[in-house]
Amino acid sequence: MRRRGRRVAVGLLVALTLTSACSGKRPPPDGPSSTVGYRLVPSCPAPVAPDQPATAKLVNKVVAATDLPGWQAADIGASVKLADGRLVWVFGDTVRSSALQPRIVANSMLVSSNRCVSQLRASDDGPIIPDVSSTQVRWPMSVALLDHAGQVPSGTEVLVVLCARTQRGTGGNMDFQFRGTSAAIFTVERGGVPTLVDVYEVTPDNGAEDQINWGAAAMVHGPWFYVYGSRLTGQTGVFGHALYAARAPQSNPRDRSKWQFWDGGRWQSDRGRSAPVISAEEGVSQTLSVSYTRGKFVVVSKRGGDLGDFVYTWVSSKPTGPFSPHQALKAPAGFDTGEYQYAPLAHPEIPTAPDHLLVSVSRNTSDLTRLLNDPEVGRPVFAEVTLP
Repeated sequence: MRRRGRRVAVGLLVALTLTSACSGKRPPPDGPSSTVGYRLVPSCPAPVAPDQPATAKLVNKVVAATDLPGWQAADIGASVKLADGRLVWVFGDTVRSSALQPRIVANSMLVSSNRCVSQLRASDDGPIIPDVSSTQVRWPMSVALLDHAGQVPSGTEVLVVLCARTQRGTGGNMDFQFRGTSAAIFTVERGGVPTLVDVYEVTPDNGAEDQINWGAAAMVHGPWFYVYGSRLTGQTGVFGHALYAARAPQSNPRDRSKWQFWDGGRWQSDRGRSAPVISAEEGVSQTLSVSYTRGKFVVVSKRGGDLGDFVYTWVSSKPTGPFSPHQALKAPAGFDTGEYQYAPLAHPEIPTAPDHLLVSVSRNTSDLTRLLNDPEVGRPVFAEVTLP
């Protein structure tokens, strides 16, 4: 396995390599997508009753029953709740039905309300967030809902999807390289359709293998938009990623002069002085989640990186730690079986039993034919973990 290919969704990566035309209909650089329309199919009205506690069993039933042309299987699945109660789910590599070509695109979005699930469809049937080029895609890592009071019309919400700009290589199914982070900005009117209005670079193009992957996790707490970055250090025998923290005023995160980075003791403006809040030796996955739930800041990830076999929660009273690790769930990486489990994420916006947290684990198979014929093997599976 080449270090530059740190993504573990092998089945989908193979497919992306083979389908060179994957989502190649839209070649715009970073910038607004002004010529593509969006629609939600089917229409799911916002929930009218207050949220009721859910169980992992119920959520897995909804996932198993989902059969949409534009979404048959996908990984990641970061989520956020809109003001009207609907949930937005942002996915990475996505398998679609044979009615759509290409069969696989680099990203997709679902909007759910109770047991009703809608797919966001672009008018050109490409990915929801356009590829940079025929060889470089945008893989969503995290999503956040920002307060832009006074900057957008009343009743309109702003979604920020942080994406890994990823170069597809020619050296095999793990030949992929992180090139930097982009932000895709969607607006959503109350009860309406998420619409992409802009895509811009957060970090410039960079092929360094040990750079910080900013956007690996993100959350909003108080006036701040927190952006976390994962970094593979290259230390011998260390496969986990170190975790770093940054923040920006959520009212205007695009102003880079306002960004602050944790240096181990305080917030300051020099990105080069960033220090890890979780070390590589304890190691998180490349993509993970950080959330504020039940009065705690909670990191959810594999311990030891994507090669780890257990999901952990790291808990702290502060967004920068210190974080205490707790083993939460067995999820074998599967490199010996070809049945992969990776990139666990928390979904605190879905209520569960007290002191429980709903977590999803991405799944995949090394058998591409099986994946295309039976996409359910590539759908996330949900579980409940107990918060310490």
